[in-house]
Amino acid sequence: MKQIVYKIYGFVSALKYPKELYLSFKYSFNQKILTNKEHMILASNWLVNMQNSDGGYARQFSLISGMDKSYIETTGYIIPTLLDMAKYFNENSYKKSAIRAGEWLLNIQNSDGSFSEIDDNQPFAFDTGQVLIGLNRLFLETKDERYQEASKRASYWLADNQESDGSWKRVAYNNQKHSYYTRVSSAMLHYAINSNDEYIKKQALKNIEWVLSQQQDNGYFNYASFLEEVPAYLHTLVYILEGLLDVYELTKDEKILKAILLNANKLKKISLAEGIILCSQYNSEFRCTNSERCITGLAQWAGVSLRLFEITKDRNYKEIAISTLFYLKSKQIQEGGVLKGALSASVPFWGRYGAFAFVNWGNKFFIDSLLLLDKYKLDIREEQESFVSLAFSLNETVVYDELTSMDRAYLKKFDNYFKALKEQPLTLLDLGCGRGRFLDYFRQNYPKWKVIGVEPTFEKEGSILKGSAYSIPVKSNSIDILFSIEVLQHTYIDDSMREIERVLKQEAYLVVGERNPWSVLGVLKPLLELKGRWMYPWDSPFREKWYTKSRWIEIFEKYNIEMKKIEIINNPRDKKVKFLNRYYFMVGEKI
Repeated sequence: MKQIVYKIYGFVSALKYPKELYLSFKYSFNQKILTNKEHMILASNWLVNMQNSDGGYARQFSLISGMDKSYIETTGYIIPTLLDMAKYFNENSYKKSAIRAGEWLLNIQNSDGSFSEIDDNQPFAFDTGQVLIGLNRLFLETKDERYQEASKRASYWLADNQESDGSWKRVAYNNQKHSYYTRVSSAMLHYAINSNDEYIKKQALKNIEWVLSQQQDNGYFNYASFLEEVPAYLHTLVYILEGLLDVYELTKDEKILKAILLNANKLKKISLAEGIILCSQYNSEFRCTNSERCITGLAQWAGVSLRLFEITKDRNYKEIAISTLFYLKSKQIQEGGVLKGALSASVPFWGRYGAFAFVNWGNKFFIDSLLLLDKYKLDIREEQESFVSLAFSLNETVVYDELTSMDRAYLKKFDNYFKALKEQPLTLLDLGCGRGRFLDYFRQNYPKWKVIGVEPTFEKEGSILKGSAYSIPVKSNSIDILFSIEVLQHTYIDDSMREIERVLKQEAYLVVGERNPWSVLGVLKPLLELKGRWMYPWDSPFREKWYTKSRWIEIFEKYNIEMKKIEIINNPRDKKVKFLNRYYFMVGEKI
């Protein structure tokens, strides 16, 4: 009841920001994706624009209360991100912003070396540790001894306030122990290595030992949440992994890596088996307790996945990261004043984590992960293809090894059109062939044809080539018949049609089978998508497109393919509900 009342209050309050409220809704469903660089620039510029006059970065822009005060904790760890952006883009304004933030932090450090939480002005271990991240980097960047001295004082305050087991409690949030304070001890370890301080190194590793002792057999870490009685947000679950990864990279301690993988492999399995995009909250059994999205946690998870791919060479981590960032890019606001470049804390934006707010740390982790991804030089089409492939892998019903009744309906139309060409030595390419169910049919019934399959997720020597609608692995002007059944709806149509035009010979045929939007399911599709009862998530950065007859004719003509035949087919299985599923069978000729 409390949540409902707050949401009503939030929407009423948000009416004073009509443009921002509109953009918040719009980008919950956005599917326009930009390049990594464009997204990084948008995100970095928003952080700079969120810098208050004191030099700190505003905690958030809230649709309820507007621009917030400077947040000590996150200002600390935003500094390295903007310094990275300054180098990457050769943009001095980002460096100036980071140094200005560092000066503010030096001025507000408490006399005992700690940094305070901004709402109650109490010195906190986590806030101090996150500032330490920025101080460490500023010293390495500038060689200014003031940052090193401030780092030393912060590190010794943290060490002096540890519990005997290595954890923090007296100076921790809500006076509870938290295993995600690995982000504190990893910062201490960085300082210790920079300054050759064995005592701080010992204390930092003592906390790591305590965290490892809290790992359950299933990989979950106790004390992973903000409050012991509340399931952990993805944000804090991944905080633990980030801190442990930092320490592993400094120490190469295999025991730490083993603990990381025990936990991360569980999240990986959830991504691959239950949903591409992880939930907002999980309990100690890794069960989703809140199906909203914690945007910050997702950005962190993408970064951790890329780091683990580098360590383990497990391609699943890379694919998960690509798809997660593809999702996040669709949620970044790409237009409009104060929110341009921002990410909402949750999706939907009224979700439990940071309701109605656009928090600065979401942008920080988003930038960090995009920077890691950018080294692979993927284009938007490759990212979209990765997302679609994962979506297909989660929906086993769309993968068939044998011909279905609908497949046979398509083939009946195909045979009627092409049986006169049966004796000619033609080359047919099945685009998106799966495991080859159509290939077997064509080889048996058109033995004089050369039959090739192309599939992004499966290959078979001699018959199925690894490729996609964006990159068909054959020579230009080499295909007589290109056959594609319910594949193009899952692509960026212009990119795929451009590639199809390239490979077709002059006067070659394009045969396409696709869904007809003028059907019962076509009308219900938007509602089913919104309710999450479709193959893509309700908030998906991509959904398959079902085009009308007139639109298909336009698409064919745009790429010099004359529509020769377009027929409507009803699925033979749909006997109870007329027009439940309707399809197009289309044949075009390249001119």
